[in-house]
Amino acid sequence: MKKILIIFCLLFLVAATTGCWNLKEPNQRAFIIGVGMDMTEDKELEISSEIAVPAGLGSSQVTGAGKKSTFTVVSAKGKNFMDAGQHMQAELSRSLFYAHRQTILIGHRMAEQGLDKYLDMIIRNPKSEIRSVILVVKDGTAKEVIRAEPTFDPFISTTLGSQEYSLGIKPYYYRMFLCDALSEGTQPIVPSIKADPSRGYVYAGSAILDKDHGLKLIGYLDPEESMYDNWMMGKQKKLMVTTSIGKGNDTISLELQSLKHRTQIKMVKHMPQIYISLHGVGSIVENNSSLDPSKDEDLIKIQNKFSQKAEDTVRKLVDKAQHQYKLDIFGIGEQIHKQHPREWKSIRPHWHESFPELPITVSVHLRYRDPGQTNSSL
Repeated sequence: MKKILIIFCLLFLVAATTGCWNLKEPNQRAFIIGVGMDMTEDKELEISSEIAVPAGLGSSQVTGAGKKSTFTVVSAKGKNFMDAGQHMQAELSRSLFYAHRQTILIGHRMAEQGLDKYLDMIIRNPKSEIRSVILVVKDGTAKEVIRAEPTFDPFISTTLGSQEYSLGIKPYYYRMFLCDALSEGTQPIVPSIKADPSRGYVYAGSAILDKDHGLKLIGYLDPEESMYDNWMMGKQKKLMVTTSIGKGNDTISLELQSLKHRTQIKMVKHMPQIYISLHGVGSIVENNSSLDPSKDEDLIKIQNKFSQKAEDTVRKLVDKAQHQYKLDIFGIGEQIHKQHPREWKSIRPHWHESFPELPITVSVHLRYRDPGQTNSSL
């Protein structure tokens, strides 16, 4: 009898002490899926939040006037992120919940003003999701993009993350942005999109932010330049290359699936010499030329042509970084830090001035996989 009484008491204590005393039910929260950050003309911060609408997600209405939206966008202005969030909360009956945020969009004007003053909340707040994908809106506002109706997904924020996968780019998360912003030898290169009235947005390349001057926007790389820069940084998984070859409008397209990169640093009289080599292996997916890849002579011509085209593109990109923007957008400083840490201590204080004068050698080698499986154009 005594044992039964003890067991009963233990079961009562377990039942009485389990559970979360401060638990909020899902129907008490407003789940933020994406956030847009803009700077108004009077230099006031404006936050736009894409909030999930559960009724729209469970609705059977998929077409017509009766269709329920899967999201709503609420905007508010404030002195800083949390001040704008407080004004936003005043418009909602549910508590804002940031842990499911997938995307952070930065408007063009705000990027020009600099992002360094607005990083604290995203780092400090334990409810903030640092695995959010971050993008800059070229020549537009984050508000207009985050209001766009997605084609395939219920939320535009989900679509933006999927877009990078489809282009073969490793998603650029906010934690990666922080690492680049706080590292000693690289500059943050943030994927960029552009607002489009018919499609909501289009991929626009990358935005270059100068961390030595408040993370201010100083320029953009176009989509092709961005993919080669990603390749040099190890952020590109696949790449499509098309080149003209032969006479007339003869073209060949090569889909590269295996991309490798290497940055070798050699110190000559205490000065770094930079050697960048890129290697890629892929398959010919279209051949509109008279060349036959199954023949060794033609295959060598094709591979050399592709390699030369890619090498020319990379050299122009290096020249642009050194002489137009004068910023290390390839992470070369970080490589010097890793390979020659002792020498980096003396180079680091004047790296910004030294980078434009560095001798950088580039080589690209592209190869076609399984040349015996195809031949000349039909």
